[in-house]
Amino acid sequence: MKRWQPVSVLSDIRRGEVAGVRIGGREVVLWREDASTPTLHAWEDRCPHRGMRLSFGFVRDDALGCLYHGWQFGGGARCRLIPAHPQVRVPASIHVQAYGVREHAGLAWVGMDGAEDFPAEGTGPGNVLPVRTLHVNAPVGVLRHVTGIVPDAGIAWHGPVGLAVHEPAAGQAMLHVVRVADAQDVSSLALSRWAERLRDAVESGVVTSPVMNELATGERA
Repeated sequence: MKRWQPVSVLSDIRRGEVAGVRIGGREVVLWREDASTPTLHAWEDRCPHRGMRLSFGFVRDDALGCLYHGWQFGGGARCRLIPAHPQVRVPASIHVQAYGVREHAGLAWVGMDGAEDFPAEGTGPGNVLPVRTLHVNAPVGVLRHVTGIVPDAGIAWHGPVGLAVHEPAAGQAMLHVVRVADAQDVSSLALSRWAERLRDAVESGVVTSPVMNELATGERA
């Protein structure tokens, strides 16, 4: 999983939607096509024209448009339309930096520069539901330790509950929570509230083991 980052739960990037994320201080835009096969993309969050964030933009079918001047970029990250000059053949050199992206375990995974191939066996169960993503005001190393995520592993499974983290910027962390879809004793609402308690415990510096133990005992209400 080297250089693959779990950056968002998939429920935050539905068909035709755009979302901005940060990965190690780098701005990345996630967007999903509004098409019969709604492919997910991950690009540098910057229009090559005037530097506007593409996460402020809009999806038109299988293209992402910049909010500033409406330049549209197709799924291959190349500009295909400049509205002010609709008859102009756009040079192939006008494109956005694209990153690898995969959908697995209810999460969007982005492969940054030098990322290895995404593991064919994935990172756990396939039938998984996203729960939520939370910002945690603490170093990502602290959250990795608390949640039991070993180095170079993207996610830790605690029974039917999956926990993943990534570092948006130095000293900050994002916690992503998913669950096995057919688990009978797991409620997404209860898990969401549990994640808030874990965040609060980490940020206040109190002992987190009682909160983590709730995953084993099933006391997540």
